[in-house]
Amino acid sequence: METPAHPLSRKPGYRLALAGCVLAVLVVGLGAFTRLVDAGLGCPDWPGCYGHILWPEHAHEIAAANAAFPHAPVETHKTWPEQVHRLFASSLGLVVLGLFFVALRHRDRRLPVASMLALLAVLIVATVGRVVKGDVLDPYLLVIVATYFLNLLRLWWLQPAPSAQPLRLPALLAGAVILQGLFGMWTVTLKLWPQVVTGHLLGGFTILSLLWLLSLRLGNRPWRVDAGLLVRLRALRPWVFGGLVIVVVQIALGGWMTSNYADVACPDLPRCQARWWPPMDFAQGFNVFQEVGPNYLGGQLDNAARVAIHMAHRIGALVTSAYLIFLALRFYALGAPFARRAASGLLAVLILQVCLGLSNVLFRFPVDVAVAHNLGGALLLLSLVTLCHRVVTAGPSEELSHEEH
Repeated sequence: METPAHPLSRKPGYRLALAGCVLAVLVVGLGAFTRLVDAGLGCPDWPGCYGHILWPEHAHEIAAANAAFPHAPVETHKTWPEQVHRLFASSLGLVVLGLFFVALRHRDRRLPVASMLALLAVLIVATVGRVVKGDVLDPYLLVIVATYFLNLLRLWWLQPAPSAQPLRLPALLAGAVILQGLFGMWTVTLKLWPQVVTGHLLGGFTILSLLWLLSLRLGNRPWRVDAGLLVRLRALRPWVFGGLVIVVVQIALGGWMTSNYADVACPDLPRCQARWWPPMDFAQGFNVFQEVGPNYLGGQLDNAARVAIHMAHRIGALVTSAYLIFLALRFYALGAPFARRAASGLLAVLILQVCLGLSNVLFRFPVDVAVAHNLGGALLLLSLVTLCHRVVTAGPSEELSHEEH
């Protein structure tokens, strides 16, 4: 049977982590909107917009911007989505760094942090230097980023007790949010190269997921169940993590479809271009060695390649739906109220996401529905992250009684 929530107190930074989650959802939504209105190159420079903190609005500002960037004349309906997205993303970066310093303040003092702090400082300085010096610093930035993340692996072997303040996760988030900012920069400088655009989308989803996971850990409310149910719950761990992997792959397919402008390749349902299996070029559609250099606004692939990407996403939707329904049924079979609630929540999010995906095609890809579909994917991902956290941290109800005493 299910027992009441664990009475341990929340850990420092919980409210800030929740605020970061809300801000990350806004950033993901704004990023989707920016892509869908073709505003990814609305500001040809970075991090400003035509040299402005906001964007040029007045006639003399627009004239000066056009003179400074003759290859990219100002389109005012595209400048503000891009720069608003950047400003919210920058705010999210500050929140993440705040969470990192909260974790440092309350960390297990046995953990060495000098090298991590030094590398993070170098990474921040190098990122600022990239703004000044240009792409000549890109190779060095990649080396610094790799070194920072490799250094984090040391903390795995120095893991504190489960009740200690999380440090590895905030440190991972700090590096990830800086890397995500670099991906935002490369999205512009590499002119919407699909690999970078897809990586930027996945980076946003990753940061949102890690922030939510941090919120769950700081909230400190694990499931406590009787011993028999705990054994059955732990047996579901591989299935839950399998669901997480499938959802991530499906999101990646959706990102690849969007970055290659393959959304409208199949404008009908349930068939595609009036065929059940239209001509498709999977080799070209999933060629990750596309040339760097051309402007990818509007896409460079032919129809057969775009149809292949779109159909792969549709097939992925069927696989994802079938697997998550199976997973929900496994949770229902546990019989416990908390498991039924988890299964019902997962199915509700899945149904919403499927309906949004179908609506995209039926209503000819309206921007508001497409943005909602992106956010639905994020919600589905967070549902799986929550289940993964719950099945990993679940413990016996006897442990609750012991800790109360």
